[in-house]
Amino acid sequence: MWEDSEPADDSQEELFQDRLIGHEWAAGLLQRSIDSRKLSHAYVFSGPNGIGKSFLAHHFVMALSCQNPPPKIEGQLGFRFCGECRACRMIREDKYPDVSVISLEWQARMESGPGSSSANANLKIDTIRAMQLEVSRAPLEAPRRVFIVEDAATMQIAAANAFLKTLEEPPARALIILICDSDRSLLPTIVSRCQVFDLRSVPTETIEKALETRGADQPTAHKLAALSVGRPGYALRAFYDKTHQDVDDRDEAIQEMETLLKADQAVRLAFSEELNTRWAGQGERRASVVTMLNLWLGWWRDLLLVYNGQGRYATNQDKLDTLQAQVDRLHLGQIKEMLQWLTRAQSELDSNLSPRLALGDLFVNHLPRL
Repeated sequence: MWEDSEPADDSQEELFQDRLIGHEWAAGLLQRSIDSRKLSHAYVFSGPNGIGKSFLAHHFVMALSCQNPPPKIEGQLGFRFCGECRACRMIREDKYPDVSVISLEWQARMESGPGSSSANANLKIDTIRAMQLEVSRAPLEAPRRVFIVEDAATMQIAAANAFLKTLEEPPARALIILICDSDRSLLPTIVSRCQVFDLRSVPTETIEKALETRGADQPTAHKLAALSVGRPGYALRAFYDKTHQDVDDRDEAIQEMETLLKADQAVRLAFSEELNTRWAGQGERRASVVTMLNLWLGWWRDLLLVYNGQGRYATNQDKLDTLQAQVDRLHLGQIKEMLQWLTRAQSELDSNLSPRLALGDLFVNHLPRL
């Protein structure tokens, strides 16, 4: 079943040809582990969508598997791999026999046959058991077999418990990387057996310069870097994606918020129920709720900046007129309270509180009415 995985599309391959943007601290620690041969058997890479978790994982695997790594330079952080040997090329193209990427999309293809990519809601126990069979096999070419588990937080309880058994008795020549938005979404017993890398936001200036080196003009680089809120993967995806889907998601989230600011309690409750349905849908539907809350949090931070006369530091530079119009109708206490309650709602969702409670309270009791 593992031979059926499809190669990355052109945009994905283009991303993996890029250098890592930020996260030098994480790359440095992982490269030192490779050099000293003191690797953990399992890792968790966590952080918000677009922060660069999968990107870091693929670069880590290339550094681990590279057949012609460059020599070590004293004081230089980051991974060392040539990018041109057979291992590097095949990992980048998602064809290397010793690296398997497991995700909801991959699971759907395996269940429905080649050519299908309809997403499932959860990683199932059958998927984890199939992985367990492969984990026990020796690598064909690389020092270790590597399994990158995307959507790790969606594992069903039975699947998570089965996965735990693999971590309790890890094969000597296998390495597992779990990708998730927050390690709090995983079983504590799983997290305790992994080395955790919680990826931090990358400075806006770093992302802006990286976009310019990739051909973006200065206004575009500035706008996308600001909108990324420290997430280089978001900025790269938005730059390479000619459909501008990420910017459209931002505009949609802002429009939804503007509608709710003027809406009565019934409309707000209905919107809360819609988000509850999205959250229950798992996968991309749940991710859309997380994205919306992140965009809203960035918007209310911008409102606070504009209120204090610091609009030049706002993320949504192309929406300063709208921000100013809302600031003129809000007082400082309302802005600060919304920032607190949005942060609280995010934390409650991370802790698996019902979105009906977390978001219903936010919309009905704390969102101002303009």
